[in-house]
Amino acid sequence: MATTTYIGTGEIISADYKSVKFVGKTKDNEPIIVEIEDALNTSNIDLNAVEKNDTVAQMTFEGCYTNTDTVSSSNAEKWKITTESTGTPSDKIMLGAGTVFIDNAPIGLTRGGSQWTVEREFREIGADGDRGAVKGRVVMESSRAKLTINALTFIDKFSDLFPAVEASV
Repeated sequence: MATTTYIGTGEIISADYKSVKFVGKTKDNEPIIVEIEDALNTSNIDLNAVEKNDTVAQMTFEGCYTNTDTVSSSNAEKWKITTESTGTPSDKIMLGAGTVFIDNAPIGLTRGGSQWTVEREFREIGADGDRGAVKGRVVMESSRAKLTINALTFIDKFSDLFPAVEASV
């Protein structure tokens, strides 16, 4: 029997940034893939051990930008959705069940599924006399793509899922 010990290193390394994706399907059984590149799990390690219940680790992976300049040369956001659905509009309903992958490996079992969000911040460039938002004077200030996973099986992948954690056997 091998014993594994996990310790917090306090340092985020390049291997802590992951490619995360949710692979589900539409009502007409066509795949739909939601992806975030260069994602870092920005969640705290919070494991609730409750009697007569299983521990589920909630992790939120957030896409991180690579530029260090204050002005980016690209406005591209850190997410993408790929679908092959060609059916009618009623066939393009996205079903809730799917599989979460971290660096192209399935995470394992989840309970409570996952949630994908893009938090965007817009700013209006206002001028005297404007009656509201003016077309051409609304800019996107920021975009934060996040995939939150409720993982039931995570212990054997603990140091891969949480940044700044090291495993020793």
